[in-house]
Amino acid sequence: MELQVVSAVLLVPMNEAEYVIWRAKSETNYRDEIVKNGATLTEAQKKADEDFARLLPEGLKSKDQYIFSIKDHNDWVGTLWLGVKGAPDNRKGYIYDIVLNEETRGKGIGKKAMILLEDEVRKLGLRHIGLHVFGHNKVARALYESLGYEITNLNMEKTL
Repeated sequence: MELQVVSAVLLVPMNEAEYVIWRAKSETNYRDEIVKNGATLTEAQKKADEDFARLLPEGLKSKDQYIFSIKDHNDWVGTLWLGVKGAPDNRKGYIYDIVLNEETRGKGIGKKAMILLEDEVRKLGLRHIGLHVFGHNKVARALYESLGYEITNLNMEKTL
């Protein structure tokens, strides 16, 4: 009989050393996704710079921003960034970024992290979580749909 290892996924508030590394990688990944979606490198870099400066003006201490390290058996395997946005009477959690190490993908860790995030969102007194997923990211779309996320907007484009 084969021994099965049970995953012990945790969301841990990110520390300052992790943040410095994460922010550089996250900005680059975001910029690259914007390029894949049709922007020039210059346009994408400008948008990434502006969005990060607006959302994280004080780094980890930025208001309504919660950045977690995803750990499995105390090993760092990824990150998850939740922001809170919306009018005071309609505040919602919003996932800005979730990334797993390449070797941990497809093992259910991302799904477990998303479920743990629901508890964090409830602790903040919120009832909704939103996110954006680029249309070309079919794996992520399938994950979110399996967790009950529904499409609320859909942009379409045709390349000629």
